Formats: sequence, structure tokens, C-alpha cells
Amino acid sequence: MRSLFLSRLLVRLAILPLAVSGMVGCAVKERTNPLPQTFLEGRDMTVVDKTLPFKHAWIDPNLPEEQYTNVWFRAVTADTLPKDSWLASKGTLLAKESEFKKLADELAAYFKQELIEKVANYKNGVVSVVDSAEPRGLIFDIALTELEFSHPIQKAGFMLVPIPASSLVFNTVSDPHVAFAAKVYDAQSGKLIATFADRRFPPTRLLDVNRLTLSSSAREICDTWADIIAEGLNRERFADVPDRGFFALLPW
Repeated sequence: MRSLFLSRLLVRLAILPLAVSGMVGCAVKERTNPLPQTFLEGRDMTVVDKTLPFKHAWIDPNLPEEQYTNVWFRAVTADTLPKDSWLASKGTLLAKESEFKKLADELAAYFKQELIEKVANYKNGVVSVVDSAEPRGLIFDIALTELEFSHPIQKAGFMLVPIPASSLVFNTVSDPHVAFAAKVYDAQSGKLIATFADRRFPPTRLLDVNRLTLSSSAREICDTWADIIAEGLNRERFADVPDRGFFALLPW
């Protein structure tokens, strides 16, 4: 029995580098791909603004010298996801495109609600949340442009493999992730004044229980974005922002 166990273990150890090398290749490619043009067609996605930790951020340098006091999160949608994107999430617990679409729509609704709650409940916040276009307001339209849910069955299997740090390896190479794109308009004029886009992966953890469910990692990513946007709307947070919010309009 002992020799049989050792033989099986050695086989697993021999196969693991091959499996990992293939998965790492896919993971690295996902992380280094350019952001999709989806929803922001014609924009230069390489443009960044140092006041926001997003892979793409453009803010109109000719904004009027006035204070934006409210924000309307008009739409957060998953309708722009590529039709075949669900295949990356396909697995034992998610076997149909209709199941993927339902989860994607739920994630979009969750992201919108988090944005509303984080901004509305921001401590000492200076921007209020509204549900229509109002003077001195911003309008956000947001689309999810990439989405891969977790693979809980595979993750649980890796955690059971008797190889040291195999769970950490899986966290590195299995890549649930989300990308979004946003258009921001001046509510009064309807003019496009900013575009944002980002792609994020969950943080690498020795034991990531979020990946044992389909959508927890994706929700964690949306939580992070909601925090960033809430802070950016209400106060300075990022390097070289001269004591004002990321639209450079708030008077402090």
C-alpha cells in the first residue's frame, strides 16, 4: 500500500509542472491582454490618469469650473459581454449559457447597488446619489466587458491534492476575473466628460474560500471598484491629486 501511494504521489508531482505551465500561460495572457474596446469603441485605452488606479482613465481636461454635487448611476449592465465569454466559466456548477447570463446580470445589479450604497453612505460625503439627471450632476453608464466566474469543483480538488502549496498554485493560475468600462456624462449638458476601464483578479491567498463559490470573487472585485469610485468622488486619495476629488471640481 505504501509503495502504491508513493507511486501515485510521484505521478502527481511529475504531472503538476506540465499542468501548471499550461495554466500559467493562459493566466499570464489574461492578465496582460489589452483592455477590450467594448463599450468604449474608438477610445484610446492606453490613456491613464494618475488620480485613479484604473488601467484606463480619461478625464476631460476642459471641465467647467463648477462643483458636481450629485451622481446618478444610470446603468450597470452585463449585456455587452461577448456571446462566447461564458465558456471560460463553464463547469460542473455552471453548465449552460442561460445560467451564466443570470449570474452575470445578478453581478451587474450587485455592482450598481454597491456603488449606490458606498457613495450614499460615505463618511462626510459631499456627493449625493440621485435617480435622475439633475443640475451639477454626473451620470455613470457602466458595462461589464469581461467576466469569468470561479471554478469551485476544480478548486476543491486542488485543495485535496496532497502536494505542498498546491492550493496556492491553483490560486495563481486559475483566474476568475472581471473587467468593466464606464462612460461619465455631465448631467446638464449631456457631454461625455470621462471614461474609465479596468480589469481585476482576486488577490492571491494561501486559502481563498471565495473561490469555492461561483461569484464571490467577482463580487469582491466589484466591491473594490465601488470603494475606489466612492472615494474618488468624495475626496482625494491618489497620488498628485491637489486636495480635490478625481474630477478636480470639488472645492477642497
